[in-house]
Amino acid sequence: MFSAKARGVFAAIIAAGLSALPLAEAYAGPVAGTTDVANTLARLAVELPSTVTARAAVGGPLEQLGREKCDQVAILNLGNALMQAGYRREAAIAEVNFSSQCGGYAEALRSAVNILLKLSDFATAENVASNLIKLEPYGDNGYFLRALARDGNKSLKGAIDDYITAIELFGNKDRISSISYYSMARDYEKLGQFCDAMLPIERWVALDPSRHDTSQTHAMLSDYAAKGGCAATTRGGTETFPLARRGRVVEVSVTVNHASATFILDTGASFVVLKDSFARRAGVDLDENTSVHLLTANGIVDGKRGRASTIQLRTLKASGVPVVVEADSAAAYHADGLLGLSFLSRFNVIIDAHTVRITSRKPR
Repeated sequence: MFSAKARGVFAAIIAAGLSALPLAEAYAGPVAGTTDVANTLARLAVELPSTVTARAAVGGPLEQLGREKCDQVAILNLGNALMQAGYRREAAIAEVNFSSQCGGYAEALRSAVNILLKLSDFATAENVASNLIKLEPYGDNGYFLRALARDGNKSLKGAIDDYITAIELFGNKDRISSISYYSMARDYEKLGQFCDAMLPIERWVALDPSRHDTSQTHAMLSDYAAKGGCAATTRGGTETFPLARRGRVVEVSVTVNHASATFILDTGASFVVLKDSFARRAGVDLDENTSVHLLTANGIVDGKRGRASTIQLRTLKASGVPVVVEADSAAAYHADGLLGLSFLSRFNVIIDAHTVRITSRKPR
């Protein structure tokens, strides 16, 4: 059985409702009169019936962790065995405490978050996912898992930030799932931002039109456009821009909220990106409580989401355009910003060997 000290740790965890999965105290060595299995359970702050620890699938990994405190294979085997035995909460506790005691182990945290999501413990899942992000700051999975947790917590703006970042950091877009795109669209819809909800769906379609341009995506886009009056947010004719030579960029003159600027045309950027100094000069509405990471032609951009009242490129004009604002010192370009898809996706963009042609889109 457990020592009084171990029972106290476990009771504290239960009393706190596991809102942040409190960590077990540092393991101080064997407890007199207990087995290696009991010592390991106390160290991981997990309490199990003897009928469960007697199972080879559970007792084996516990004994291995008694011999090798930071055995990564053993902790994952233990987590799987506990889940099979119906002790999912205990599996998550053990995996989180193992990671804390062993210098951080992403796979254990990833497993714990997935368990907590299934238990609908979204607050704890968000905290553990944040720890996973600290271990893997440029991995997409931590952000995706935290987005799911934030969705469960009804923290919609934070979920959108994380879905955006997860999509941006995903390595091979040919293999990406539609979940992040559809979930982000639904969050925008819940916020009443119907025109913004079109952007992730349009991005999803653009990845592979032959497979993604379906009756479902058409219906979603038509519904959002009708609810948001999105057809009225764009106007213009046809504008053509010559492609730059290899290694060069296409620079265009734009007007943002009546402030003139020079932007780089970047069809690979999900959002219009502005330098902070220009955003302030243009009076862009910035949400300081947001944080995203974008992948652009100039590398990864860290910034905050905002909105431009209008952006105009020659005769092409769009209203209420989502933007990302980054610090001047972080920008790897000399222009005022990048003209990305939060503007361009509202128009038809055709790129051939020599030109980029942008035209107004007919209402769906």
